Amino acid sequence: MRRLWFRNLIALMLTLPDAALATTFDDAVAAYKRKDYASALSLFRSLAEKGDAKAEGNLGVLYSHGEGVRQDYAEALKWYRRAAEQGDPHAQFNIGVLYDHGTGVAQNYAEALKWYELAAAKGDVLAHLNLGVMYTYGNGVTQDFTEAAAQFRFAAERGEAQSQDDLGILYATGRGVPKDEAEAIRWFSLAARQGNAQAQYNLAVRYTEGEGVAKDYNEAIKWYQLAADQDYGEAENNLGAMYESGFGVAQDEVVAVTWFRRAAQHNNVSAETNLGIMNANGKGVTQNFAEARKWFQLAADHGDIKAQRNLGALYATGKGVPQSYADATKYYGLAAAHGDSEARTVLERIRSVQARQSAPMQRPEEHSTRVGLASAPLQPFTRLEPSAFRFSSPSFEPRTVHIGPSPSFGFGSHMMAGHFGRR
Repeated sequence: MRRLWFRNLIALMLTLPDAALATTFDDAVAAYKRKDYASALSLFRSLAEKGDAKAEGNLGVLYSHGEGVRQDYAEALKWYRRAAEQGDPHAQFNIGVLYDHGTGVAQNYAEALKWYELAAAKGDVLAHLNLGVMYTYGNGVTQDFTEAAAQFRFAAERGEAQSQDDLGILYATGRGVPKDEAEAIRWFSLAARQGNAQAQYNLAVRYTEGEGVAKDYNEAIKWYQLAADQDYGEAENNLGAMYESGFGVAQDEVVAVTWFRRAAQHNNVSAETNLGIMNANGKGVTQNFAEARKWFQLAADHGDIKAQRNLGALYATGKGVPQSYADATKYYGLAAAHGDSEARTVLERIRSVQARQSAPMQRPEEHSTRVGLASAPLQPFTRLEPSAFRFSSPSFEPRTVHIGPSPSFGFGSHMMAGHFGRR
């Protein structure tokens, strides 16, 4: 399950004429920044009970995060509403988030849309981002990539990194805007330089493939590494693939396995398949078919087609598992049902052999070669994932959108209490 990140922004507001009130508010903000949540709670509450909108909104943030007080979304919503009714855009945005994700309330996209639009009308960049997400997914609205692009652009032009990455994705796919790899690279680069892990990954993908830029494995490695440093599973997996292949780095299968393990720890399914392949081939580790079966099983259970095919090969040959044509047929059948032509071919052969009740079939995996370096020798299992580097869903967005055939792309929205207000 993907991790949810909480984003706290300090939004500069005009100082009120009441200097004592402003000092109290500033004291509350200072207490929050030094993580003295009990003091921040007390100071914000005293102001909120006097009807101060920013204090009301910030009190809602504390209840939403469970900072200085027991987490209570109902109480958070109460204070957000008080601030929102006074026109505070940050509180309006936070109400939208609660309804968007069904946190403490029944999920209601129409209600989320209403509050996002109120906040966006006041120029809130995160509200524009989340409206872009809603139009991308068709949540509460008719799916409209042109409108999504307009919403992302508003926030992107004001420096919001996730919106920049999302706009880059639209340019890369030609959804809502003309397909333009140069524009995609420009937006990916802007977001990547701000430290956005998904944008760093996406930029690395383009350097790996030579799309919109000259192919440059060294540059790809740099951006994969930056994303991997943020525990971005897809980047960790692709770093493993680069080390296994020797693209942009000295080939090192032991290091490749290390990256695959890290990626698998971050729930990357391709990395699970790759660990199975490395164990089956004895690459970077001692050959161990039982360990290979474990990783193939995990990835197969997560729906990875190549893992299903390779698991079928293990059962067909009795490596790491008791030999079983029934189980081999099951896993080859799963892969074939998802369009894997190699699995379909082997499945037909198994069934033909069973029908004839003839001698044991030739090991199917002997016909599978690793694609990569032209001089690569025959290997018993299919090549490392990914077959093509791809865009990914962001680590702080629980939903994954597929807006077309491979590659797949993800659009991110900011979760839970996106604004912490300050005068």
